[in-house]
Amino acid sequence: MPDHLGRHAVVIGGSIAGMTAARVLADYFGQVTVLERDLVELQPVVHKSVPQGNHLHALMLGGQQVLSALYPDFTDRLVKLGAVRFRFGIEAAFFFPAGKAYTPSGSVRSPRDLGVDGFSQSRGLLEHCVRQCSMEVANIKFEFGAAAESMIYENGQVGGVRFNRGGVADSIAADLVVDAGGRGSRAPRWLREMGFAEPEETVIGCDFAYTSAKFRKPPSYDGVERVMLFGGPPPKYTSGAGIGEIENDSWMVSVAGRFGDYPPSDEEGFMAFAKALPTHKFYNLIKDAERISPITHHRFPTSVLRHYERLPAFPERFVVLGDAISSFNPVYGQGMSSAAKQAAALQGLLAERAAGAHGDGLKRLAAAFFPRAAEVVASPWILAAGADFAYPQTTGERPPSMDEGGRYFAALDTLVVEDVNVHRLVTEVFQLARPLADLMSDPLRTRVLARMAERAEK
Repeated sequence: MPDHLGRHAVVIGGSIAGMTAARVLADYFGQVTVLERDLVELQPVVHKSVPQGNHLHALMLGGQQVLSALYPDFTDRLVKLGAVRFRFGIEAAFFFPAGKAYTPSGSVRSPRDLGVDGFSQSRGLLEHCVRQCSMEVANIKFEFGAAAESMIYENGQVGGVRFNRGGVADSIAADLVVDAGGRGSRAPRWLREMGFAEPEETVIGCDFAYTSAKFRKPPSYDGVERVMLFGGPPPKYTSGAGIGEIENDSWMVSVAGRFGDYPPSDEEGFMAFAKALPTHKFYNLIKDAERISPITHHRFPTSVLRHYERLPAFPERFVVLGDAISSFNPVYGQGMSSAAKQAAALQGLLAERAAGAHGDGLKRLAAAFFPRAAEVVASPWILAAGADFAYPQTTGERPPSMDEGGRYFAALDTLVVEDVNVHRLVTEVFQLARPLADLMSDPLRTRVLARMAERAEK
């Protein structure tokens, strides 16, 4: 039986982070209960506690790999539900004032097969697929409409959760509680109530907003691209857009802007914003397309990283993961995959603890987990921060050695143009399938440093 570490685990939050955490816990606990505050419909819909859910989303390769490992035939099931498979380097493209490209910098101008597939779908369909897979696991139970209120805590240890369902107070005992409650996690408040310090925060003021709607894919569209991004190089251009082909022959269409250059939420303003983008390609694609959903708007002022790994003390039998640790600028599409990879890090730790010969496998679990979660988060955080700080209006703590890093990546980009294997590696790193350190390791590092020296001599 899957009770090597305890009889019952509780997960707060039923989004991607919570569901992947529950699936991991199901191998080590007799029963796993997911407390989800929304009343969830068992179909592909966006729920009110996911304010960004109606916008363009990406399941990165790293997240795809975790979900495929946790759920057999995951990508096949995703496609059967309607997700659109696309090929990096061919069917995903960037459109800039200078024309079409296959790298975010615009350096690779011709298609090349990188041997990497992605999947495009609405957030609602993706969560529905993961939820279906999770509900098929015999010892995972969902409690919908159940909002966590506080921890049951005694003698330094969390023993369960108090929650509210339909105005009725209730509680549930647990051997382990995992908070996957998202950006609005109450964990800092709960820690204070239990007598612990709140985590330090690193905050980046990215001041980003986007407006989105679904359009029917025009019958006249004959392009090979399934995912298209539009814009111009920073810091000159603060606006951009994206189109992702999703289920039901539809396009998820998002326009975005920063620092006051926010896209309007009315149809006339939406189209005017689209027409004013750095490339006319986007407007020409959607101007005659049929809009089939309401227009929605979401503003994201700051990215937040909570440093749980720095806390000197933490309650036993309680951990935090997902957006509750790191909430990224959504323009880079990292959040769901980062959360899934944090769940995979928890899985590795639990496997080690379950294999232990004796002792309490849950003792000081948080102290062991948070450094691993921080390691997972480091790559996407640095990549996102580097892109955000390309704009001088961005506020907050800049990663160290950013200028030197910028020169390194500029030299690396010239190798991407020349070498498809380097292009594939960079894509895998930016897709969170490999760590950022892989771009700084030999033999690639030696090649990049040599190219930097050549560029400095010119």
